[in-house]
Amino acid sequence: MKTVFRLFVCWIAFIVALMFCGFVDGALHLHAGPMPGGASPQSFFFVQLLAGVVLVVGLWPLARSLAARGLIRAAAFIAFLFLALGVNGIIEARKFTNFLDQGIGTAVVFYICVATILGTAMGLLFGSARRPEGLAHRSVFATAWRIVCAWLGWPVVYLIFGMCITPIVVPYYNAGVAGLRIPPMHVVIQTQLIRSVLFLGSTLFFIALWRGSRRGLWLMLGFAHTCTIGLYGIVGATFLPPVLRITHSIEMTCDAFAYTGLLVLLFTSSAAKAHTITTANEIA
Repeated sequence: MKTVFRLFVCWIAFIVALMFCGFVDGALHLHAGPMPGGASPQSFFFVQLLAGVVLVVGLWPLARSLAARGLIRAAAFIAFLFLALGVNGIIEARKFTNFLDQGIGTAVVFYICVATILGTAMGLLFGSARRPEGLAHRSVFATAWRIVCAWLGWPVVYLIFGMCITPIVVPYYNAGVAGLRIPPMHVVIQTQLIRSVLFLGSTLFFIALWRGSRRGLWLMLGFAHTCTIGLYGIVGATFLPPVLRITHSIEMTCDAFAYTGLLVLLFTSSAAKAHTITTANEIA
């Protein structure tokens, strides 16, 4: 029951972020462009309520196994939500759609509010103050080549699974359905290299604060990436054809688990002790 209540509080924090975003937009006289698919602001808000559930539930398994002081855990979630959800989402929308051809300021305010308010709630309400496993100690050279591999790893993962769904999704993009578009291949690759920096930088915080087994870390990171980077946006994209929503959901899930698996292999030690958090008393 305590866990359910904390999840509910985090969902309320997400709603507060939505409302605070509207207040800031009004104070700064920011105006969003037309809603994708002609959706109204009211319908967008109600869809976001459901998307917020996906976001909170997706982050919860990871949050409960992080070990550090509450403010440090909160900072990790704020960074992840702002970089992996916010900045990444803006880049993707700018390159692959026309959603942010207007109203980019509103999007920036939205992601700052969500990252700050929801990230703080997740970090303070879940996890423990115990000592984390931390990143494995390695030489500068060993760390450097791992960072390079991780940076190049995301574009490879993205292109592999992207090619698998190309026959299904490309006709919709070429037709410009719901404002979708495909940029030139060199732009796609450059974009993925930038996104890779965002994903790596924000995910390393969680690896450093993790307290548990490598398998658990992979599963929780994969689930968090799936829900944050993939399903959250898909749930809100009610204007997209169902075939695109289903296909991209599968693709993004594969992307997430393949990429986070690579990060776990690169940055954790196989000799790390396995810890399993099994009681509510172990959660701060």
